[in-house]
Amino acid sequence: MLSQSFLALCLATSATLAAAIPVPNPTPVGPALAKRTDHYGTATVYDQNNYPGSCGITNPDSAIIVALGNKWMDNEYQSPFCGRTISVLNTGSSDGGVHGEGNTITALVQDTCESCQNDNLDFSIGAWNALTSNSEESVVDVTWHFNS
Repeated sequence: MLSQSFLALCLATSATLAAAIPVPNPTPVGPALAKRTDHYGTATVYDQNNYPGSCGITNPDSAIIVALGNKWMDNEYQSPFCGRTISVLNTGSSDGGVHGEGNTITALVQDTCESCQNDNLDFSIGAWNALTSNSEESVVDVTWHFNS
């Protein structure tokens, strides 16, 4: 009888102590993201040419990667946006020469597009082909947002 009372007291004390331990708040990593905020722009295509992008990694032309403009990358080598992913929707082209309207891709941020204005993007050949159903190099309208 004494051992059951002692066991009950120990369990009650343990439960009270466990409930009183503070849980630390998670520390944010990297810059705050505009998660699920849609961005509207145009997209083009570029060759990697076996050179590392501004994120410091050499990717093959077949990789599904994207270069963001300086609005995001802020002329930084290895910007905090490196390694993030974006979802991109092909919303069509004004000249009708680019196919794949309605196609979506998820691309990894790996470079800076120095000539891109605002929310415009520059894709690797692999990303361009997936987004435009293998269209010739041109310009396509896109809607995109950050995933991570």
